[in-house]
Amino acid sequence: MTIARLVLSDFTAFRSADLSFASGVNVFLGANATGKTHVMKVLYSTLKAAEPQLTPSDLDVRLKEKLARVFRPDDLTIGRLAHRRPGQSRVSVRAVDSELKEIAYAFSTKTSSLKVSKRTMTAPPSSIFLPSREALAMYEGFIAAYRGRELSFDETYYDLAVSLSAQGARGPKAPLFAKVLTELEAAIGGKVVLQGDRFYVRGIEAHLLSEGVRKLASIVRLLANNELREKGVLFWDEPEANLNPQLAVVVANVLAQLASHGIQVFVSTHDYLVSESLGLLANQAGGPATRFFSFSRNDDAGVSVETADQLDDLSSNLIRQEFLHHYDRVRAAE
Repeated sequence: MTIARLVLSDFTAFRSADLSFASGVNVFLGANATGKTHVMKVLYSTLKAAEPQLTPSDLDVRLKEKLARVFRPDDLTIGRLAHRRPGQSRVSVRAVDSELKEIAYAFSTKTSSLKVSKRTMTAPPSSIFLPSREALAMYEGFIAAYRGRELSFDETYYDLAVSLSAQGARGPKAPLFAKVLTELEAAIGGKVVLQGDRFYVRGIEAHLLSEGVRKLASIVRLLANNELREKGVLFWDEPEANLNPQLAVVVANVLAQLASHGIQVFVSTHDYLVSESLGLLANQAGGPATRFFSFSRNDDAGVSVETADQLDDLSSNLIRQEFLHHYDRVRAAE
């Protein structure tokens, strides 16, 4: 089971959006402040809040709390997530899986309550959210600090820390994950180990290593402890941040491998190498089902989203366009 569709009405930057997803890799492109991260966060919040077997009324409360803690609007008031325009806005969210089971809910700007209108998706896939800032360096003491006081981090960081702390099941890994783990461990130079309340990579304290290495080390840990597993969903926001170009290509290859073996991937990126590498992998025979999304802002109608199954088929690709402009400037300066 994968997430097949998301329908939004008056949610943050979106007046309306109806997005259909690939079962493999979904690549979000576009300028800053066009809602790429918001789409991933609302999907993640919906899936995470519905993971336990809750009664409908419990899900109302759980969704409201999860949205508030993941998005962190002022005073944790979810009404502030409504699209800003004159008058009252009514937000509706509908997530549909590949079996046509769904979770639908709504709230408005002038109420603090959330109402679930439909829930047939009773066992959503497990999900992991990797924020743009890595978590291994801040891990030491973070879980206790987050539980004990108000921190400025949204709850994706806490959830990730909890997943990183899990010990996981013992025994041999499936061949896929053993292969991906071997490749990733080779890329970062060794294994990832949790000793006490601190992570080590190849025997070195994680916080002493580069942020790019720590990002890949998080994937290693989540695969090793089975928190990131088959039929799950991985959300990764800007994996290229502080990543050198060689590791950016490694990230694209790993995402494609994970998707080819049953993990649905959502990734937002501003990086040329990440997006173009995923574009090339999507063209290869036997590659994962891939879809590309170009987000653009229209001041009158909010954000619009163009979709294509091939990167070359997008009419708007700001990353590629800017690189071509740079190439023209270089040629003109010669």
